[in-house]
Amino acid sequence: MNYLYIVIGGGIGALLRYFSTQYINFSISIKFPLGTLVVNCIGALIIGFLINIFALFSINIKWKLFLVTGFLGGYTTFSTYSLETVQYFMNGNIKNAVVNILLNNVLCILFVLLGIWLNKIIFTK
Repeated sequence: MNYLYIVIGGGIGALLRYFSTQYINFSISIKFPLGTLVVNCIGALIIGFLINIFALFSINIKWKLFLVTGFLGGYTTFSTYSLETVQYFMNGNIKNAVVNILLNNVLCILFVLLGIWLNKIIFTK
């Protein structure tokens, strides 16, 4: 049953991300993915807020699965990455925080480039 909470939350989060980025990018026409940046910042704010709520209060795990894993996972995985990085910093583990930042940013950009390259190899004649 826990999977259902994650799936429903994820679907809602993904739809909200799509509509939010479309609305922002349409409303403010600049050559920058502002919608994605706004969604990532909002997701980071919400996960930071919620993680303390769950730490302070005895709330059913189903809500955490729905909101954090599902909704925010569908809305933006950047929020999870941000939280994990902040937790490293807060625990005094600066090395892991910096490594997490570098690896997530550099490797993900490289993997996007790898995906584009593989696509060109496979589908370009």
